[in-house]
Amino acid sequence: MESEVKVIPEQKLAVINCKTPISDLNIFLSMLMGWVDANDIETIGEPFIVYFSPRHEVNDGDVVYDVSIAIEEDADETDKIRVVDMIENKVLSGIHYGSTDNILETYEKLVEIAQENHYDIIGSPKEVLVKNLHNCDNENEYVTEIQLPIIEM
Repeated sequence: MESEVKVIPEQKLAVINCKTPISDLNIFLSMLMGWVDANDIETIGEPFIVYFSPRHEVNDGDVVYDVSIAIEEDADETDKIRVVDMIENKVLSGIHYGSTDNILETYEKLVEIAQENHYDIIGSPKEVLVKNLHNCDNENEYVTEIQLPIIEM
């Protein structure tokens, strides 16, 4: 598996905080993208999910996660959507192809790469929905970029 270390620059994010079954993800993603479209908000990149619950427990009931997208400038918040500033951070990035049914295998490979390179994983994983439920109908064609926040030891 190919991986790379990237620096994610300081960004302004539109965020929806969630504590629901992961099956509700599409509802919140649609809400976020609808808000972006309705307000003509300029975005940077694809929407993403940050998991605060362990990724291996995602299908076991309620999950704590954020649905987010980077935006160009401040925007009016709603009762569900907040606008926040994210500081610059370094991540170990890898691509998962296809359904998320076996995404934990990609996580395991990234953790191995982190260990081999003496990176310490210091935060919650992020899944960038490059080609996913918001823009693709076939799970076998999904492309998900996994980003693990790291520091080099």
